[in-house]
Amino acid sequence: AELTAGYDNKEEYYVQKLAEGIATIAAGVWKTLHDGSIAEAVVRLSDFKTNEYKNLIGGWLYEHDENNPMLGFRGGSRYVSEDFEEAFRLELRAMKRARSWGLTNITPMVPFCRTPDEAEAIIKLMQVEGLVRGQDGLKVYVMA
Repeated sequence: AELTAGYDNKEEYYVQKLAEGIATIAAGVWKTLHDGSIAEAVVRLSDFKTNEYKNLIGGWLYEHDENNPMLGFRGGSRYVSEDFEEAFRLELRAMKRARSWGLTNITPMVPFCRTPDEAEAIIKLMQVEGLVRGQDGLKVYVMA
C-alpha cells in the first residue's frame, strides 16, 4: 500500500508509472533525423518467460513450471490468453497514454508472435485500447 500511496486505483498506478517510463525512453531518443523524420523509440512489449514471472513477488501464485520456458507461455500467446489479457491491456493503456503526451515516436514491438491469427488478435486488442495502426503515425512491429 505504501508503494501505491496516493492512488485509489492500483491499475491506474501501474498504467501511470509504466507510461512515465515509456515516455522517458521516447523523449530520450527524440530527435529530427536527416530525412526530417523523428527517431523511433521501439518499445518491446512485455515478454517475461514463466520462470521469470514466477520469480517476481507473488509470481509463484500465478505461474506454473514449464519444461522449456523459451518456447512456452510468453509473448503473443500470453497477451491473448484469458489469464493475462487484462494485464496486457494495462500495458497498452500505458503506451497509449505516453503517445498522448505527444511522444508519437513510440513504436510498439510484439515479441514472439507464433501465428497470423495470434497477430490479428493482438492488433485487435491494440485497436480496442486506442492504439490503431496508422493513427498519428503509429506503426506496429511484430517479431516472429
